[in-house]
Amino acid sequence: MSLENRPKKHILLWCSPGFGLIDIWLPVIKKLKEKDNIKIDFVFPEPSSIQLESINSTLFNLAEQFVDDVIYRSYSGQWFIAPTLIEARSALKFSKFDEKMAILSARLTKGKMSKYFVLKLIGRYISIISNYIIRIKENFWNRSRYDFGLLRDVSGILCDIVKEGKFSNKELRNELKNIQKFSMFHGIAALWVEPCLNCKQPIAKRSDVVVYSMSDLEFNGYKKCFGILEKNIIHAGIPRHDKDWIEFIVNNSPPSSKDEFDSFVMVIGRPASPYNTVERKKKALKDIYDIICIRHKLKLVVKSHPKESLDGIDGDIYTEALGLENYGKTWIYSDRHPFVLGKKAIFSIAFFSGVPVDMLAINKPTIEYLNLSGLPLYDNSDSLRSKDGEPVFQFRYTKLLLGVSSRSELESCVDSLLNQKEDVTALLYSKYKYYFEPFDAASKFVANDIYKKITFE
Repeated sequence: MSLENRPKKHILLWCSPGFGLIDIWLPVIKKLKEKDNIKIDFVFPEPSSIQLESINSTLFNLAEQFVDDVIYRSYSGQWFIAPTLIEARSALKFSKFDEKMAILSARLTKGKMSKYFVLKLIGRYISIISNYIIRIKENFWNRSRYDFGLLRDVSGILCDIVKEGKFSNKELRNELKNIQKFSMFHGIAALWVEPCLNCKQPIAKRSDVVVYSMSDLEFNGYKKCFGILEKNIIHAGIPRHDKDWIEFIVNNSPPSSKDEFDSFVMVIGRPASPYNTVERKKKALKDIYDIICIRHKLKLVVKSHPKESLDGIDGDIYTEALGLENYGKTWIYSDRHPFVLGKKAIFSIAFFSGVPVDMLAINKPTIEYLNLSGLPLYDNSDSLRSKDGEPVFQFRYTKLLLGVSSRSELESCVDSLLNQKEDVTALLYSKYKYYFEPFDAASKFVANDIYKKITFE
C-alpha cells in the first residue's frame, strides 16, 4: 500500500453490548467517513451480537455500507477478521450439538443445578471440551486470525463506557486501555433515573474518555459513577435523530412489498422476560389484538427485537395471541428500521424499549403496556413509581410515553390517541425537548469533535 493510499486515521467501533451500539454510532460514522482517509473497523467481543441481528434488517445492511473490516471473537474465544459482516456471520458456525452443549453447561454452572459442586464441575468440563471441539473446527475452516499487535495504529475507540466492565470485554479492556475512547450510550434512555448513573460511591477520575451525553441530566452521573472529567462530558443530543440521517435511512430502505400494510399500529417487540413474563406478554398481545384489530379494524406490524426467539417461545406467544391464521391479514413481522415503519404507523405500542423516544423525533406517540405489580424484582422499595404509586420503568416515569397496565387503560389510551392525537403527541414531545434539548446536525458536531481530537491533540 502506498503512503498516499494509507489510511491516516484508524478507528474502532467497540460493539458492546451489541448491534444497538451500531445504531447509535452509525450517523456519526457516516460523517467521519466523509473526512479524508478514515478506516473504521467494527469489533465484536460476543459472537451472538452478529448472529442475532437479521441480515435482512435495515440496520444490518446500513452497517455493511460503512464498516471496513470486522474483528470478532468466535464461539471458542479465538479472534478473527473478515472484510464484511456477512462473511463474519457465515464464519460463526454453531451447530445444534454445540448449542445443546452450551445450554447444558450454562444450566450446570449458572442455573439451579450449580448449587451442587459436582454438577457445577461437570458443567465446567463440558464447556472446556465443547470449546476445544469448536476451536478444532474453526482452525480447520482456515479463517483469518486477528493480530492484536495491529492495534498500535488505532487513533480512537467509539464505544459505550457504561458497558466497558462487562465480563466479555475483559480482554479488550486490556488491549485498548491506552487508546482514547469516545462514548455514547448504546440505546436511547432516561439514564439520569437509572442505577448506572446513580451509584453510591464515586470512582477514580479518568482522562481517557470523552462522553457525548444525550441529556445534561446525565452530567453528574457520568462524573461520579464513571470518573469522567467535567471538561470531557459534552452534550450532543441524539445524533440518530438528525433529519438528514432519518432521511438517509428511509431512502436506503428497500421498497415496500405488496404484503406490507399502508397504515398500521407498530408493536415494538421485546423478549419474554422476568418483568414481562410469558403469561403477561401473551395477555398484553391478546388485549392489543382485540382493541386494535377487532374493535378499531386496524392492522398490526410487529418490529421484533433481535433477542426475540421467533422460532421459539416468543414466536409461539405471537402466533397464539395474534392468531397464526391471521398472519398477513391483520398482522405481520417486519425487519424494517423503526424510522421507516414509524413514518407509516399511526402510533406504536411497546412493552419496554427506547424506540418510543425515536418515534417522538418524528412526532409519533407510543403506549407502553407493561404491568410490573406483584413482581418482587420490580415492585419493591427501590422501584420508580407513577403518580398512582404503580411500579414503572424509566420511560413511563419520565412521561416520554403513555403508560398503561391493564386492558381498560389500554382501551382508554387508544381512544385518546385516535381522537386527540395531535394534543397528546405535543405533550409527549415537550417532555422529549425538555430532557434532551435535541438539535439538528448533532452527528456532524460529534464527528468534527472526534476528528479534531484524534488529529490535533
